[in-house]
Amino acid sequence: MAAAPILLLAAILSGPAIPRDSGTQGGESEHSGPPHSAMLALSFGEGERSYWLFEPIDPKPDAPAPVVVFLHGWMSTNPGLYGSWIAHLTRRGHIVIYPRYQDDWRTRPAEFLPNALDAIRSALHVLDTAPGHVRPDRNRFALIGHSAGGNLAAQLAALAAEVGLPEPKAVVAALPGEVLPASGPDLSRIPGTTALVVAAAQEDVVVGDVRAREIFEEASAIPPERKQFIFLRSDRSVDPPLVADHASAMAGLPWLDTGEGPFHTLQMNAATVDRLDTALYWKAADLALQAGFTGLSLDSITRSGAIFRALGDRGDGLPIRPPLVSDDLERIPRVTLANGVRLVRWPSSVFDPVARPEVARHPRRTLPRTIAIPDEGASAPIDPGVTRAASRPAPGRLR
Repeated sequence: MAAAPILLLAAILSGPAIPRDSGTQGGESEHSGPPHSAMLALSFGEGERSYWLFEPIDPKPDAPAPVVVFLHGWMSTNPGLYGSWIAHLTRRGHIVIYPRYQDDWRTRPAEFLPNALDAIRSALHVLDTAPGHVRPDRNRFALIGHSAGGNLAAQLAALAAEVGLPEPKAVVAALPGEVLPASGPDLSRIPGTTALVVAAAQEDVVVGDVRAREIFEEASAIPPERKQFIFLRSDRSVDPPLVADHASAMAGLPWLDTGEGPFHTLQMNAATVDRLDTALYWKAADLALQAGFTGLSLDSITRSGAIFRALGDRGDGLPIRPPLVSDDLERIPRVTLANGVRLVRWPSSVFDPVARPEVARHPRRTLPRTIAIPDEGASAPIDPGVTRAASRPAPGRLR
């Protein structure tokens, strides 16, 4: 598959201080090399089996690099919605595969899994064989997903051995949900050596916690010390407020904004980067990768979740409200109407090819050849290793 004529070189943005190694304990991390001050972004294909590749450079790894598959939420194909998290991962030396498993809302939910699988296989083949790419380390392979992507992350982990994917060493399902319930696969097939983190949010008005709890319980081959359930709680006493809702896992980056999606402006405005991202979602993922790639347990690395309790103070000396972390769901409160949360179920007619309405298509924006570097104060605080951007056109095919 030929690469689209987009090659983005993203260099360092020196700016607000967010911990460089948010996934560390005692100064140690699974990322042992120097931070990477830039990343390459390539888009491959069109439609519902296309994907992006994000590769660390400056310095370019001289050995195979760990691979993270990042699975977006429903109608959230724009990588700009998760760009700061993606850039945080590449800065730490990971290759990120970003499947666009959905073209628009006419893509049937039953197609999400085969679409994502096809894109991942294609991306791994390109990384393995095409000149100029950072080579993938198939022994360090992980899955991260948000919303429908969180559900896909668990499903792909269960199917990995059967469909020829590398064994997932870590799975992070952030606020997972199903657009329509599926009968499989059996999540007990997720390997017991996998480090699993599942997160639910107190004010998630989109998916609640039903699927999150199902994934955590059904991944029964994973022992308790290798999996953790994180219940994020809001704290409106902080300025700006920390709101644990369905958009809280999004972390936008304008330089990766393709402009696609019918809810583009609403989603990009909601994709702020705050303490919930840097100290919880990103940190939990970093620690899950560390546990999965090193063989250590999540309990030992996170001190049984205690590492997440120190989120800083509100400015008045009082601590920010921490999440609840446990491997026992009986100790985690439910996302309920009392919390102002309800589970939104989509009627099946939305996905009926006869009943569903025709909708206007929103084409992807072509990234400009030169991307202006905004003032540091013009963007939300992000990982200091993330991006300034300059781009140049790429050849139609990698040489």
